[in-house]
Amino acid sequence: MPWPTCSGGRLREAQLLRRLSAAFDIEVVAVSKEPDLDRAHLGDAEAVGVRARIFPASPAAAPGLSPHVRRHQSEPARRYLTARLAAGPRTLVHVEGHYLFHLLPRHAHSRTLIVEHNIESLLFEQQARAEDDAELLADARLTRRTEQSCWRSASAVAAVADDDAAHIRARLQGRQVPVIPGGADHLAAESPVAAPPDASRLAFVANFGYPPNLDAAQLIIDEILPAVWAHCPEATMTFTGPSAPPWLRAAASDPRVVVTGFVPDVAGCLDAATVVLCPLRVGGGVKIKVLEALARGRAVVTTPVGLQGLRHLPEGSVVECPDVPAMIDACVRLLRSPAERELQEQRALLAARNLPTWDASAGLLAAAWHGLMTGTGHATLATMS
Repeated sequence: MPWPTCSGGRLREAQLLRRLSAAFDIEVVAVSKEPDLDRAHLGDAEAVGVRARIFPASPAAAPGLSPHVRRHQSEPARRYLTARLAAGPRTLVHVEGHYLFHLLPRHAHSRTLIVEHNIESLLFEQQARAEDDAELLADARLTRRTEQSCWRSASAVAAVADDDAAHIRARLQGRQVPVIPGGADHLAAESPVAAPPDASRLAFVANFGYPPNLDAAQLIIDEILPAVWAHCPEATMTFTGPSAPPWLRAAASDPRVVVTGFVPDVAGCLDAATVVLCPLRVGGGVKIKVLEALARGRAVVTTPVGLQGLRHLPEGSVVECPDVPAMIDACVRLLRSPAERELQEQRALLAARNLPTWDASAGLLAAAWHGLMTGTGHATLATMS
């Protein structure tokens, strides 16, 4: 369910659906791990002209199913989609992530678009290498087979990042895979909000229910902050986003650490930051959190993973760090030097002007939908998320 927009994926879906609902008859079929929360936001869907149905996920430990497919089992959703899609061929199905594809009846496969935010098998491989974990490696292999099967069965596949699209094309032997990027103009700033000259505020904005973000938060607490405090003892660290686990909330016992939880608008948190930190070691797609920081003109310190899908930006748009010592050094340098930080903020705003808008992204998605539909006129779309 795209609402509340408490993650980059939800925000992307909400921005696109709001723009496309005037031209398409859209119904969201959501398989939810938090059905009560999602049902409370049905009005948000109605407000932009989208119908929504919520079905609780029923995780099942069936052998042979990849982890994401197991987590998104829902027999009520399967039954509803089977009945719903028997209505006629004019309905196109847009699936957010291959792991929901298994809920569709076979006859709907030929009118289905799968959009991948990440290549999940690659994320498992990254985690397996980082943790030297044979079980994660087995999950990667199983997920890879599942991805391949779904992509081949669907009528079309799209990605949000060039790197991911190239990976899918290679695995599908050159099949066309359009890129539908995310925008950042929902937080566009004409000029950066100046922090006080003596400000020393680090910030990380993320959904902490997502394992790669948790890994990054743990890295900040365990390694980055202690080293930064050795040079800048007055520095503060703010974690903004939903689903903070107990160990992260406990870190706020130090008055220099703030854990805000979910906020409806992250612009204020970004504007209050001196440096936005994004130390992701695992990930794929394009990070909305990085786009938002650039749009607000913030100095961003990140990893090669955080820059995935953003290699087209002007060089130096963010401070890219290959390892933890480099991230620590970059944070200390930017906290101590207002002049260097101001230069980095101007680079961020320049980069933001090179980012796609949500209108452009919605136009690309609309073109993909139209290309898969037969006939003309007002078309019906079922979106699974």
